[in-house]
Amino acid sequence: MLAHARAAVNNSGVQLRLLTMNVNGLEEQRIGPRMEKLCLSILVGGDLMAALEGRATPPVPDVIVFQEMTRRAHMGQIRPHLLAAGFTLFPAKPPDGSEDYTLIAARRPWELGTTEVRTFEESPLARQYVVATLDGPAGRVRVLSGHMESLRSGGEVRLAQAMELDALLADSDLPAIFAGDTNLRDAEWAELAQGFRARDAFLMAGSPKQANATWWPEGSPRGFRFDRVWLSPGWTVEQLHTRRHGDVSDHAGVEVLLSR
Repeated sequence: MLAHARAAVNNSGVQLRLLTMNVNGLEEQRIGPRMEKLCLSILVGGDLMAALEGRATPPVPDVIVFQEMTRRAHMGQIRPHLLAAGFTLFPAKPPDGSEDYTLIAARRPWELGTTEVRTFEESPLARQYVVATLDGPAGRVRVLSGHMESLRSGGEVRLAQAMELDALLADSDLPAIFAGDTNLRDAEWAELAQGFRARDAFLMAGSPKQANATWWPEGSPRGFRFDRVWLSPGWTVEQLHTRRHGDVSDHAGVEVLLSR
């Protein structure tokens, strides 16, 4: 599934291509083949032969953020493939005692700088998010990613978590991006939207119909836009795509090309 926003690309200043995806790592069924397929799709557009023959394949993201990462997915497929493609990962190896965490990876011309993991101020599920500084040829940016509260009853908590992230984006001393699985329902977003200072990349891209859902309940054609990219002021959304990889995950990835 592919949705396009602006075709023109701004070649001046900062430009960054980012992919965010909940990889459904807690579902262990066929986890190895699923993660292998995901890496093949991201790194060579799903066409290994084209890559080997030197034919054109889709551009590889500069920055990748994965939610619901697990030790098995991390060490079995994600780490070796991304390292071979020139990415640096945080965390480099699975954190002790954690089987549900967020991973961020960057490759040249971007380099990972300072990184930290924070726990949301309000989270019965003890959800965390990553804050990373990236150093690039035209300056530094800050990238945040995480997996917000999942429970259907967690609406008030999700609102609090979204506002925490919004404050970090709006008050950041660097150009900043949040990309992750928000689990926000439409009604919750409607409640947030008017006072939200960060900008939603999907809305900036003109709300493309093909990208209006990123997660689908099992057996249901109706999807929800849980996976979002929020931006501090000053960014332009040059392109926005959704990547749906069949049985890889119950989520589609969201890929954006940003400039400023």
